[in-house]
Amino acid sequence: MTAESVGDRLRALVAQYAPDDGTHPTAIDGLHAFRVSTPLARLPAVYEPSVCVLVQGSKHAYHGGRTHTYRPGSYLCTAAPTPLETEIAQATFEEPVLGVLVSLDTRPMTELLIRYRARTSQQTQAEGAPGGPVVASADEAFDDALLRVLELLDDRSALDLLGSGRLRELLYLVIEGPAGALVLDTLGAPANRLGPVFEHIRDHLDRPLGIDDLADLAGLSRAAFDRQFKAVTGTSPLRYVKALRLNDAALRLANGSPVAEAAASVGYPSPSQFSREFKRHFGVAPKNWSGPAHV
Repeated sequence: MTAESVGDRLRALVAQYAPDDGTHPTAIDGLHAFRVSTPLARLPAVYEPSVCVLVQGSKHAYHGGRTHTYRPGSYLCTAAPTPLETEIAQATFEEPVLGVLVSLDTRPMTELLIRYRARTSQQTQAEGAPGGPVVASADEAFDDALLRVLELLDDRSALDLLGSGRLRELLYLVIEGPAGALVLDTLGAPANRLGPVFEHIRDHLDRPLGIDDLADLAGLSRAAFDRQFKAVTGTSPLRYVKALRLNDAALRLANGSPVAEAAASVGYPSPSQFSREFKRHFGVAPKNWSGPAHV
């Protein structure tokens, strides 16, 4: 099958499993198809550890002062919960943005990382790798593997027998590709210490989060924690927590929450302090914020 026909088949399958706008779960755990048929203004989002692959259209992700643009032939990889902003400049009903989201927080990924580490004995290079999201090129092997995964969704018997294996093949290509260092340094390091920290932060956004306490949770000194955290996320723990809180609040506001309620839900007891920091971060007061939450 030629690269062009693989692309056509991918678009047809994603369109089938995302028949209308939004994100749609599939029969494979951690695999979602999505469609966007109208342009989306630049708005905050929090990406969980995942690979976002577009088979039609393009998308912008903004993080740490950098713009990451991806389209067919590339994908966006995040290996830790990442607060960023996303934008879709062009999308129509006739030519929607189509893509799939592959979670990296799944059992097949965990099993693959364990076996990969045992086989390669590769050492982590977190301190030398850029933090935050990575846009990686998707070669023909990657597209072929993604197609083989999607083609199983119509055949329950084949899916039960082959699904986990084909998904691991796709994830293996992510590890072996340009985003592999990020994934291995964040998710695959032996005795990875930051996973519980990210989970704790997400579960306690409405409470005080001391950086020293987070370092203790990771079992690291404050200096080592700051260094490892920045290597993984591209920012300091304090800025990460603040960005996560403000992005989460912005999503709540976009979905109709009152300002005071959104502020309290992310740990701001003072609405006035929340309003100041929100405006400083997004350039607009929270009472004037609006917009749809999106993929």
